[in-house]
Amino acid sequence: MDSVKISQFKKMRSSCAVILMFILVFTAVVPCGNAYAAQVGNSYISSAGACVMDCDTGEVLYELNGYALRVPASMTKIMTLYCVYEALENGEITLGTCVPISSNVYWKSRNQLYQNMISLNYDTVYTVDEIMGVVITYSASAATVALAELVGGGSEQAFVSRMNKTAKKLGINAHYYDSCGVADNQITPVSMADLARKTITKYPDIIARSSKKSVTFKGATYKTTNHLLDTYYYEGADGLKTGTSTAAGACFCGTAVRDGKRLISVTMGSSSAGQRFTDTARLLNYGFGIIKDRRNIVCFTNIRTFMNGLEMPTFSYVGTNPHAVVVAEDLANYGFDVTYDDALRKISIKANEQKAKKPIALDIYKNRNGQKAFSVKDSNITVALETSGGECILSDVYNVGGYTCISIDELANYFNFEWNGAEMTAYITSEN
Repeated sequence: MDSVKISQFKKMRSSCAVILMFILVFTAVVPCGNAYAAQVGNSYISSAGACVMDCDTGEVLYELNGYALRVPASMTKIMTLYCVYEALENGEITLGTCVPISSNVYWKSRNQLYQNMISLNYDTVYTVDEIMGVVITYSASAATVALAELVGGGSEQAFVSRMNKTAKKLGINAHYYDSCGVADNQITPVSMADLARKTITKYPDIIARSSKKSVTFKGATYKTTNHLLDTYYYEGADGLKTGTSTAAGACFCGTAVRDGKRLISVTMGSSSAGQRFTDTARLLNYGFGIIKDRRNIVCFTNIRTFMNGLEMPTFSYVGTNPHAVVVAEDLANYGFDVTYDDALRKISIKANEQKAKKPIALDIYKNRNGQKAFSVKDSNITVALETSGGECILSDVYNVGGYTCISIDELANYFNFEWNGAEMTAYITSEN
């Protein structure tokens, strides 16, 4: 009886050894733990939250816990900069405006809690232009507070109130307690990308600044915190903002352009300061891979077009030169005569102010941003726009199987055109 038990025990021990070996081998080959948390295409990232967004359309190409609030650390400064750019646009300040250094800013500029310290002095003149340079490139926190106090009428908290109101206005899911990210502010990865998209679109100067590898400030040189520009070089990268704190982990909101397409990536809670750039590269590679696979198609989009005061269906051509398009035949419902000559394979479009407008129902086009609408087919169809100056042949013409798409950018050359970048909306008027 004892020999039977011993034999069974040996078999059980042998089985356990095999199972244990399998677990060890499986664990060794499958990424896990903090180093690699989630799969992105054929790669893995360590991010606790992440996303990739198409800057043109706002489409989310990938997200990991993308709608969960997390601490952004110094990525907070993107909202601060949006509000500063807004103040510049409104004429509240200029790039040459002097930035006063309060006692609060003086001591914070000497406090290691306020990362990337640059000592600021009472008796030194600093301009908005200079301070923005070290905030964007070097992520100087006390300098950020100085800008906040300037725009906030001497009060950082008044400025923070403006940040929260701006977030609500822009549809950003976030809440701010300070201007520089020392406090545990809150934002989702998707909203972080969307804020970056709206900032880049409305205030492209931020890219001109964030693409610099260093900035000179009062005779000293400060290197960028964005190491996609150097150590972790990524082709096409030109921004945007790092963030690091105990609560946030290693964060980065990056952006890059390839083949005319700009993407925005966000990683929050990466496993290390260096890994966040590796995570970013993998996120961007995945996003650009999706875009490459979609080339030469027409997608639904969040971009809106109002033709003669009425909204019409709008799409996005995804190709070498992406842009918003409308269906030429749809113009017949918005104050145009549209005719087709089969023998000439030619569509003629002419504004007709007397024609009754019959706007197309838009329900089926909504909430489908980024989804494929049409494939572009080879075609020899010509589209001609008849104007008071004669016939104009349009160049950006796409046959989408029974319909023909044309670029709203080309229509802007012949009609009254207004573009609202913040709302991603075009207003076109053919009528006098």
